[in-house]
Amino acid sequence: MKNKAEEILNDLIANKSDFDTSKKELIEAIKKVMPTFNLAALKSVDFDRTLIEFENWLVQTITEDPLPGSIKSIWFAITDSSKEDAPSEIQLVVKGSKQTPETKPNDWYAVDLWDATGKSSEIKAFKTISNAIKNNPDDAEMLLNFVMPAFTIILINSGFDIIKHEFIIYYPQIYVGCGFDGGKQYIVGKITEDGISNL
Repeated sequence: MKNKAEEILNDLIANKSDFDTSKKELIEAIKKVMPTFNLAALKSVDFDRTLIEFENWLVQTITEDPLPGSIKSIWFAITDSSKEDAPSEIQLVVKGSKQTPETKPNDWYAVDLWDATGKSSEIKAFKTISNAIKNNPDDAEMLLNFVMPAFTIILINSGFDIIKHEFIIYYPQIYVGCGFDGGKQYIVGKITEDGISNL
């Protein structure tokens, strides 16, 4: 199942389906990769609201803490943002690097040139998935390592439309990826006039 999950994640990156299609693809993928998982645990996930939350967070973050001119890549780190002694809660943290997947393929994301003053997202769907991870130990690994990256890839593919011109003007060649610090990473594409395109 892990190989199938990885194949689906790579397909999400390569196909760049529109948002509505991607929602359906993710639900179908969860059924295939996690056949015993009770989808009711994710019933409160509102995909459309999640995209709006992601877009608003991205716009606010970039506006309040502009990227330095030497940025070449944007990295969405999937990380535990909970406070000490609090239950685990997975959210996104956006960072910037002066490296690219082409110039430094193994750790292009690792040198934080810009860290958005440490602001993590507060996406409600990620809180729901975090709760599902805690409440479904048998499926916890796949929820974390498949559902979280898949959801993040879909948000990246669809969430740059309202702010893409801000990047294109100042950063004509900027890469976007996501993943886990010290873990698996995914290069989702580059920001272009058409949104996120494949490399």
